[in-house]
Amino acid sequence: MLPNTSIDVLLEEERRIVRTGATVEEYLAFENASEDRHEFHNGDIIAMPGNTSYHERLIFKILRNLGNQLDDDAYMIFPSNLKVMIPSYNRYVYPDITIVRGEGEFQDHEQRELLNPAVIIEILSPSTAQHDLTDKFEYYRSIPSLEEVTFFAQDRIDAILHRKTNQGQWELVEIENGRVELASVQAHISLAEIYPKV
Repeated sequence: MLPNTSIDVLLEEERRIVRTGATVEEYLAFENASEDRHEFHNGDIIAMPGNTSYHERLIFKILRNLGNQLDDDAYMIFPSNLKVMIPSYNRYVYPDITIVRGEGEFQDHEQRELLNPAVIIEILSPSTAQHDLTDKFEYYRSIPSLEEVTFFAQDRIDAILHRKTNQGQWELVEIENGRVELASVQAHISLAEIYPKV
């Protein structure tokens, strides 16, 4: 059964600016002392809403799917509690899933601020899809180490995969046979395995 999108919209409305004009240092001090998650968008500290159980279930299924394929010595997989730094746009965000090839590189000693994701995966809610597929994707593709970005729909069985070419251009990759092929980490995600039977 697919989720009740009206609940998702209500949760997304919890996303609000709690402070403007903050420096990166002020944000990091605030965030690292907070029990709740906040993103940083060029001076704005934005509260992150809670996820629905369906959203969290999708994340869990994708993590399990990838965890069964990726060697712990070669890759690191992180769920949504790890910040990714986007220097070109002066932002810190929390992707739903992040994959690092090899060792993680962090801005801080506590390893809370990741610099070198190879793959980013986001679950799209109806209320955030437009922003995620445009502005947020633009921010993500400015990260030098990033090679693939995948968006999974929350309200239907669907996925979108973008991959960086050897020339540094981003291309849309067709999803074939219901499998998202993550070439950069030599893994795949089966849509049939992560979405509920309908």
